[in-house]
Amino acid sequence: MAADGVLGVMACPILEDELIYSISRDPDVSNVYVLNNRHAKSIKIKLLRNNIEHEIIDEEQYLNGSLKIKEDGYTIVIWMMDLGLHEEPADLRDAVHRCMMRMEERIDAIALYYGLCGNGLKDVDIWAKENLSIPMTIIRDNEGNIVDDCISAAIGGTKQYLRLLRKYPGIMYFTPAFATNYDDLLGRMELFKGVDTGDESMLKMVFEMADYHEVMKIDTGLGDPDEFQAATEKFADRLGFSIFTLEDGWVTLEPAERVYAEAKGFLERP
Repeated sequence: MAADGVLGVMACPILEDELIYSISRDPDVSNVYVLNNRHAKSIKIKLLRNNIEHEIIDEEQYLNGSLKIKEDGYTIVIWMMDLGLHEEPADLRDAVHRCMMRMEERIDAIALYYGLCGNGLKDVDIWAKENLSIPMTIIRDNEGNIVDDCISAAIGGTKQYLRLLRKYPGIMYFTPAFATNYDDLLGRMELFKGVDTGDESMLKMVFEMADYHEVMKIDTGLGDPDEFQAATEKFADRLGFSIFTLEDGWVTLEPAERVYAEAKGFLERP
C-alpha cells in the first residue's frame, strides 16, 4: 500500500518536534510545504536542520486557492498555529474548527498535533465527523483517548500523566519544545491567569505561593539537546529553581508515531 494524496497537518509549536521526527523517518514523502506565518519560525529551522526538503508557501494564497502545489505522491502541508490560542480553551476550539474547514477542500485528510489542551478540543473527533468531508485524527494514547497536552503526549497518555503528577507534584515539566517556548507559554497557564509574567517579582511570588521550586526535564530525545539544556538552565537561574531529569521508563514516542501512521493510512491506496 502506498500513500497518495495531500495530508494537512495543523500543529501546535510545542509538538512540532514530534512531527519533524515522523517526517524525517518516512521515505515515502514526496513533497513538504509549510504555510508561511510567524508561528512557523522554529519549524522552518528544524526542517533545515534535519535535511528535510520543503518549500515555504504563502499562507493566504494557498488557502484561497490562488496558489497551486505539486500533489504527486504523498504530500504534506503544514499549518503552524498560534501558541496564544491556549489561553482560552474555547478560543482554541473555535480557531481549530475554522481552520480545518478552511483547509478541507485543498487536502485529503487532517492530522491535528494537539491534545485536549484544557478540554478545548474535547470531542473534536465527533465534530469533525459531523462537519468535515475528509478524515481527521489527533494524538491519542494506546487506549484511544486524546492525550491531555504536550506533556501527556510525551509520556503516553492520561494514566501515565496522573502517575507523574502524583509522584512529582508542584514541579514545572519541560519537554524540549516547551523549554524553548516557556516565555510564551507561562502566560497561558492556569497558574498565571491575570498575572503579568513579564514582571519578575510577580512571577517569583506566584511560583512561591504555589510552592514550585524545581523544573523537570522530560527528555524525549527530540529537538536540539544543547538548546534544551540552555533554555532549562536559563529558566531555572531566573527563578532560583533546581533542575533534575525524569528517570528512564516514562518517555515514549508511541502517541506521535500513532497519529502520523493513522493520518498517512487515510491516504493509502492499493
